[in-house]
Amino acid sequence: MSGTAGTPLALSDAANFSLDVAATPIQLPFLQELQQDYATCGDEKPVPAGPPVCGDVVLLTKLILAITPREKHAEDMAVELIARFGSFAAVISAPCRAQERASGGNKLLSIYFQLVYDAARRMHLAKLKKGKILLKKEQLEAYLRTVMGHEDIEQVRVLFLDSAFKLQADEVSGRGTIDHAPLYPREVVRRALELQSPYLVLVHNHPSGDPTPSQDDIDITYRISKAAQLMGITVWDHVIVGHGLLFSFRQEGLL
Repeated sequence: MSGTAGTPLALSDAANFSLDVAATPIQLPFLQELQQDYATCGDEKPVPAGPPVCGDVVLLTKLILAITPREKHAEDMAVELIARFGSFAAVISAPCRAQERASGGNKLLSIYFQLVYDAARRMHLAKLKKGKILLKKEQLEAYLRTVMGHEDIEQVRVLFLDSAFKLQADEVSGRGTIDHAPLYPREVVRRALELQSPYLVLVHNHPSGDPTPSQDDIDITYRISKAAQLMGITVWDHVIVGHGLLFSFRQEGLL
């Protein structure tokens, strides 16, 4: 969907509810604050582990009021949503149905939460593609938390890097049950050869929130690494994403 003045109508059609099509499209000035926070990622100055909860409430309140200006209890709703999901990032990246239930069935909020989530994800991805992502650990971690930190089923992604460690592609290789997603060494290596990517970063999430690798995680990493080595490709890292926590095989000496 395009970002034109007709977007609210298209969104209402998709969600099967009506909006006043004559109304002025909502403005989302809070995105400027998100972008300012985001722009600090990868800078030389330290990036804090995360915004304070009170900051999350303020930002979410602004978002709710931007979407539904007549909402009289926006701050109370923001407090409840963050108490339910844990943070601003967790609220906007939660599954649509969970967002609707937590907001009292408000589909409009859920739709715009998803748009903000996608905007944040794209901002992180665009930033990653501008530089050597492996030299910007905080930036990579922020991106992975954004795209995977609150998935309710296990998902596997592969980051394909060129010889300068720049991101060529980020692809979902599999989605599984709540605790298992398939990952096939042959397919990973084949795709790396197609893209001519000499380096790979494997990523998957643990919906339980605990990023500690299982024996299966260790075994499949070893198998993919060995298969890749035969073709001159290096598995640079395998990152497991939990709820706000990351486990790096390379950092822990497992690669």
